[in-house]
Amino acid sequence: MHQQQNSKKYFEQVKTTHKAWFFIKFKMKLKSFSQIILIGITGVGKTTVGKYLSEYIKSEFIDLDKSIEQRCGVDIPTIFEIEGEAGFRLRETNELMTILAQKSSIVLSVGGGCILSDENRQLMATENTFVVQLFANIEILVERLSKSVAQRPLFHKVDVETKIRELFKARQELYDSISDIKINTSFLKPNQVVETIVKNIQL
Repeated sequence: MHQQQNSKKYFEQVKTTHKAWFFIKFKMKLKSFSQIILIGITGVGKTTVGKYLSEYIKSEFIDLDKSIEQRCGVDIPTIFEIEGEAGFRLRETNELMTILAQKSSIVLSVGGGCILSDENRQLMATENTFVVQLFANIEILVERLSKSVAQRPLFHKVDVETKIRELFKARQELYDSISDIKINTSFLKPNQVVETIVKNIQL
């Protein structure tokens, strides 16, 4: 009886030690990727997933577009209207550069067109970053984006599905070129996407 109790106590200690070691290894791995960046076409859920992920790993979340709006004092559609896409892209690069230089531990969600710039891709694809590409089925994106066209300048006065297919064709190789992992969010809840990201970071 005494021997059984000792055996049980031993295995409980081993189990506890294993959990502690696993947690330490995970935190070390996260530290090596101090900046987790979410990329992908608009509507795939980058902002939502980013908020869930930052809460899970206890890190700051930043939405690049929101950061630009706060700095400018106006929303993205207004910037497009006044400065055009070229003006917005310049602001986007400057904001991205500032955030990555000043923030050592973040989850960063970037706009769908952020990868169009060579400079932006170089800024995001470094040894300190872990780049997660989120994507979704075309029909899912059409359903999501049709509800928020007013907030998305590139979708004003165009057929949503046609525009999505156009963007996919133009940007897919660029997304792939800097991605560490790709996740289809079509039928996943945000917490399931987060679990997939965390598992890949642990590898």
